Amino acid sequence: MIDAVRAQVAKNPGKRATAVGVRIGALAGVDGESLQFGFDAIVRDSDVEPLRLVIEHAEADELDLAWIEVEDL
Repeated sequence: MIDAVRAQVAKNPGKRATAVGVRIGALAGVDGESLQFGFDAIVRDSDVEPLRLVIEHAEADELDLAWIEVEDL
């Protein structure tokens, strides 16, 4: 996910990512709280800080990087 954010920012000079959205289905086998905890740990003191994670609930086993929000520096 972080690599996808960095790739998107690299395509858009003068911008930075502010948020990334993921869709997680109930049957995807991913715990949202654990994902949030790991995400926060990776982002802290990194080049993508203060990137935030937005988790959207989805159907079945869906697990998808839904969107990346960017803004001007």
